[in-house]
Amino acid sequence: MLAQDPLVVVRAVLTAPGGGLSVYWSQITVFLGILLVAAGLILGFIDHVTDQRQFRKQSVVVLEHRGLHQSVDTPLASAVPKRLKGRIDVLLVDHRQLTSTSQISSPEDALSQIAGLRQQLRQKRDAAGPGNVKLVYGGMAPVPLTFLTGMMVGNEAGLTVMDWDRFAERWRELDGADDGDRFTVSRLEGLEDDTAEVALAVAVSFPSDADGIRTTLGDMPLVRVALPTLNTTAHWSADKQSAMAKDFTDLLGELMAKGVERIHLFIAAPNSVVFTLGRHLDDRLHPEVLVYQYERSASPPFPWAVKMPTHGQSAAQIVRSGALPIPPAAT
Repeated sequence: MLAQDPLVVVRAVLTAPGGGLSVYWSQITVFLGILLVAAGLILGFIDHVTDQRQFRKQSVVVLEHRGLHQSVDTPLASAVPKRLKGRIDVLLVDHRQLTSTSQISSPEDALSQIAGLRQQLRQKRDAAGPGNVKLVYGGMAPVPLTFLTGMMVGNEAGLTVMDWDRFAERWRELDGADDGDRFTVSRLEGLEDDTAEVALAVAVSFPSDADGIRTTLGDMPLVRVALPTLNTTAHWSADKQSAMAKDFTDLLGELMAKGVERIHLFIAAPNSVVFTLGRHLDDRLHPEVLVYQYERSASPPFPWAVKMPTHGQSAAQIVRSGALPIPPAAT
């Protein structure tokens, strides 16, 4: 048998129809493709498991505050923004069983429902671990109880505030444009120094009931704060609410500088604004604050108030109009 040139043999194998190294290379290519697909599936499964574990760690606490008899039935949890990932943990504060028409029949019982709120939120944060809790707040509740809830939440990290849009009939974030309107303050210049207590009327959605305030408190000095244009849709900007909160706290500081030690606060504003103002009351620094409930048909029209916690009183209290504590003496 004659010896063949090796190059001729290799060339014959490579060019042989349906066989040779071309078949092997095809098989290797298919195998590598299968291997890459399998690796992709495995990595995808690992990422999915990791995401699920992280998802279980993340908690979205939905604090819904209901207390008005005409509250909507749409749960706040159903409107949580999709960007907030995690298991939904509903914390419902509901005073409606204590409500008759538009009035709270037992404000003391309603107050007791909020008393442990700060501790409940702390427990949920501790259970989930640092940075794993997002808080969503929304509600329709009496002004004094909403203000107190805001005070208890305070400067909570990862907070999303929502409000009920009565025209769109849905829960909505504070996602509107800032129209630039800001609070104007009147009657502050005429307030004498060392005035122990004053009435402070804040108007955002409706005018303050000055006659009702006078019926409730007599001739106590009244300082007014109001937006230039009052309407029920003036609050949908988060930036605007932040500006209103800053103006509010600055005014509290000005009143303190004049020697005021007790403020009787009357707020006509949407729920989210009341909540935001409450978040900025500092119980260590600011004067004693009583926030009043408005019931037009009552006599007086502001029949009770919640006395907010202060540096000398750790718990809130219900104060009935006509049974107010003696004003502290000015120093």
